[in-house]
Amino acid sequence: MIIDGHTHRYPETVIADPESFAERTGEAMWLKMVSPENRPSLQGWASRKKMLGDMDEAGIDKCVLLGWYWEKPETCIEANNWHLKWIRQDPDRFLAFLSLRPDLPRIEEYLKEAKENGFAGIGECHPWAQGFSLRDETWLKTMKFACESGWPVNFHVTDPQGRDYPGKTLTPMEDFLWLANEFPTLKIILSHAGALFPLKHPTPENVFYDLSACPLLYPDSVYEKLIEAAGCRKILWGSDYPLRLYPSSQKEPEFASFLSAFRHSIPNRQSDLQAILGENLLALLT
Repeated sequence: MIIDGHTHRYPETVIADPESFAERTGEAMWLKMVSPENRPSLQGWASRKKMLGDMDEAGIDKCVLLGWYWEKPETCIEANNWHLKWIRQDPDRFLAFLSLRPDLPRIEEYLKEAKENGFAGIGECHPWAQGFSLRDETWLKTMKFACESGWPVNFHVTDPQGRDYPGKTLTPMEDFLWLANEFPTLKIILSHAGALFPLKHPTPENVFYDLSACPLLYPDSVYEKLIEAAGCRKILWGSDYPLRLYPSSQKEPEFASFLSAFRHSIPNRQSDLQAILGENLLALLT
C-alpha cells in the first residue's frame, strides 16, 4: 500500500477565488504563500476529481490531508469541517489531521469530538508562524491528548540555509528536541526532511521525517543519505501535493514524477520502499 503522508486540499470555492477566501478569513500569510507577489507561484490546485485521478495514475492508495498553519482559530474550524466532509465522502482514500491552535474554543472537548469523528492526527503545525509558543500551557495539553490517543503530530520545518520564499519563518530545532524529550511517547513528524537535521545530529526515537516538497529543496541524492543517517523506519513518503514540485516542467500538480524520482534515487534500497511508502505511516497511526 502506498500512502502519501503529506497533502493539502481545498474546496472548489477557495480554488476559484483564494483572494476572497483570504480576505474573508484574515489569512494574509496563507495568501502570501500560495499567491506571492512578483514571482510565479508554486501552488497548484486540485479538485476532488483531479486529486483522485492523480492518485490513481501514480498508484497511490491513500492520502493524509494535512491542515494548514492558520492564523485564526475560526479558519482552523472551517478547514477541519472540510476534512471531516472529505473523509466521510471517501473513507477508503483519505485520512485527515486537524488544523489546530491553542486558542480554539473548548479545545479539550473539540479534540475528543475530532477523535470520535475519525481524525487521525494533528498538523501541519507551525507555532512560530501562527504566533504561539510551543511551550504554551494549553498547547502542551493538546500534545498530551495526542500521546494518549496515539495521534502523530506533523510540524512544518524551515531550513535556515534554504531558499527564501514568501512567509518564511524559522523553526528552531532545539524546540522540537525539547518537545520530543518532554513527551517521549509523542509521535512527532518533521516535514520537509526535517531540514536535513538528522544527517549530522542524532534525534530522539519518537521523531520521524516526511519527504514533502523535497524536490524543491534538495537534490535526489539526499534520500539515500537521510535513510542511512536516520534509519529506514523513520522516513515517511509525502509529497506536499498540490505543490508543483518540478515547476520548470510541471504546469499542474501530480504525484507520479516525485514518486518515480524517489524510487530511482535509492536503487540499492528497494527492500526499504514498502516501509517508506506506507508501512511506516501505518505503524504510526495504530
